[in-house]
Amino acid sequence: MKAKKMFLKSMAILMVFCVIVQSGVSAANLENMPYKEITVLGDVDSQKAQQIVGKISGETTISPFGIACLFGHSTARTTVYETTHRYYSTAPKCRRVTYDVTYCTRSSCDYIVYTQIGVNAVHCCS
Repeated sequence: MKAKKMFLKSMAILMVFCVIVQSGVSAANLENMPYKEITVLGDVDSQKAQQIVGKISGETTISPFGIACLFGHSTARTTVYETTHRYYSTAPKCRRVTYDVTYCTRSSCDYIVYTQIGVNAVHCCS
């Protein structure tokens, strides 16, 4: 009985040690993890810019279909940059994807169509 208790205690200590070591490694790796930044160019209001960013990043925002768009959209075009920092291990480290975005300018409409038009390696972080 005493040996079993000692074994369970040592296993618990080993598990705690492993969790502590793993969390330390994860915190060190977070510093060098890639992260994305999406920039909407041009004269786009903040609500539409948020919808565009949500659509490109994959966080689709669902808004109701506007009655004003029943007979067609009032479209405008803009360019969007999606920059992934620390994407490559050597310089240039950042990757920039360029999108051509067509969107409806009416506030109650979520019509957004985007096309990838370029991918470049750029110098933007160390």
